Amino acid sequence: MVISTTCHHKLFLSGALTVAIPTIGQDLHFREVGYDLGSNLPILAYGSTLLFFGRIGDIVGGRIMFLLGSAWFAAWSIGTAFSPGPTTFIIFAAMMGLGAAANTPAGIGIFAAYFPEGPARNNAFGILGAGQPIGYILGLVVGGIITQSSLSWRGIFYVQTGVACFFIVLGWFVLPKPDSSDEGQRYTKGLDWGGAVLSVAAIGLLTYSLAAPASAKKGWGTPYLIALICVSFVLLTVFWFYERWREERSLAVLMPPSIWSRPRAKMPAVIAMIFFAWWCFNTLLYFNTLFFQQVRLLPPLQTSIRFLPSVMCAIGTNLAGGWLVSRVPALPLIIAAAAAIVFALIDVSASYWIMSFWVMVLSAGADLVYPIGTLHVSSVFDDDSQSLAGGIFTVATRLGTSIGIAVTSSIATAVSDKYHSSHPTPLADSPTVLMVGFRAGGWTLCGAGALSVLVALVGLRDIGIVGQQQQQDEEKNQQLNSPGLAGPHPE
Repeated sequence: MVISTTCHHKLFLSGALTVAIPTIGQDLHFREVGYDLGSNLPILAYGSTLLFFGRIGDIVGGRIMFLLGSAWFAAWSIGTAFSPGPTTFIIFAAMMGLGAAANTPAGIGIFAAYFPEGPARNNAFGILGAGQPIGYILGLVVGGIITQSSLSWRGIFYVQTGVACFFIVLGWFVLPKPDSSDEGQRYTKGLDWGGAVLSVAAIGLLTYSLAAPASAKKGWGTPYLIALICVSFVLLTVFWFYERWREERSLAVLMPPSIWSRPRAKMPAVIAMIFFAWWCFNTLLYFNTLFFQQVRLLPPLQTSIRFLPSVMCAIGTNLAGGWLVSRVPALPLIIAAAAAIVFALIDVSASYWIMSFWVMVLSAGADLVYPIGTLHVSSVFDDDSQSLAGGIFTVATRLGTSIGIAVTSSIATAVSDKYHSSHPTPLADSPTVLMVGFRAGGWTLCGAGALSVLVALVGLRDIGIVGQQQQQDEEKNQQLNSPGLAGPHPE
């Protein structure tokens, strides 16, 4: 509970900022670019340093990294609450992103190290996944309530700091302390500083250049954004070959390239499945927020309340996923496109319970990917690289969300603009015009969800039963070592 709640503070913040950023901008006198930086810079700092902090967690130990990252997050949260202006707010919010990047991979690593493969780990990762929707929806609801109260938006960071400090103290006492038996779970080759610099620069530039088109005047045609995307791909290529060179010489690596070519690991297919699933799922949540506020014209608090069915179903889905992955094959669990289809076909004038409710319910199906993905990724990495495994998984979810929102928003905007050019009577920001683009966005998300399922069907067709292989191997070893099965003994 401590790890699940603390790891998903960033999602609480993301949900709260969704409803609070307009108020923050007005209070601190943001310019247009400030709105973009205020919401994107924490994500940029978080996504670009996940691999770096994941490897440090493997070196110094998950418990230390988790507590330090959480304390850093709490310290900058209270600082953000007292931000006097936009520049201070943006810098402090970015510092919070670094804290979240430090504790998230470490938390996943602690789970993998503490729980042996089998039912216990399956259930643990199900609980960890359940913290995702709880964090985001609580952020929406609590953020909407606090923003409209006398505390205004600063109260969000007061609450966040208090909760963070409580779980840091609790974590200090309940998280397992390292002992001599944990030495085999530490990465002893040291930190690959060259790989760290290349990965942070490459992922940071890629994340920013993919998120920025939504607010840039020329969108994807903005020259400097095209240049940044090209530079990020060059840096990623250099990073890949640099890591291969170091791994061949048994030097410290930030990410071992060989893991991507192991037949049983199936890392390309798993990461691609996660990428498209998060594109569909998180972008659908974003578009639902726009739908309720810009088409149905609901205030932030009313919007937040309409997400409650999603969080309840998501909690149940994650918990059920942790239980089911050791009993049924993984492929039938992967559902990503159904909610997007309903959203694309939604009747704007219909009651919430007729269609919007089912979008909320069905969107939780994609949450099954979380326990399946984390279990599989952690199982193919060595014991001394479990925090790195958590970092790689989280980078895939972060890039899927960033690219998903950027591409889908661009398609929706283009379709709305085209409709408005041929129907100039309604205003460009009228619900009628916006909804045309939102429907196009819904079909785009349906395609992303379908790609996730297709990748799973083709690339993971023989993955078997996730979470059960190690348990079967242990039972087989016990049978072979049993006196009754070991064969005759010499007298």
